[in-house]
Amino acid sequence: MNPKICNMMSAKCLQNLANLIEFGAKESFMTPVNPFILKNKEKMVNFLDELSNVKQAPQVTEQVSSDASRDLASLHDICCKYESELQQLSFSQPALKKLVAVTEALRQREQYLQENHPLPSRSEKLV
Repeated sequence: MNPKICNMMSAKCLQNLANLIEFGAKESFMTPVNPFILKNKEKMVNFLDELSNVKQAPQVTEQVSSDASRDLASLHDICCKYESELQQLSFSQPALKKLVAVTEALRQREQYLQENHPLPSRSEKLV
């Protein structure tokens, strides 16, 4: 058997075991593996439970520095870019309504400042 195909079939078996599902009509040629999946489901559940239960939080050794102002400005730019999509999603996900409202308020404030307090151009000297 072709090694690539063999690896792919093994991966399919492990994927179904990890998802705790048996092979069905869609991949009926793989149903001979179902007894293996059934036999090992409980072991997989225990393994996943053990893997996801962290008794002690890992110690953070890496310090990540960031600029909150820059991060918030980037987030605002993204929200402005996708504002119409966010508005549509806010109908089905009400938590987004606050984000849409804040984005709109910041956009209006930005527009007001640009109209009433324009920044000097680069060619103008600041005194």
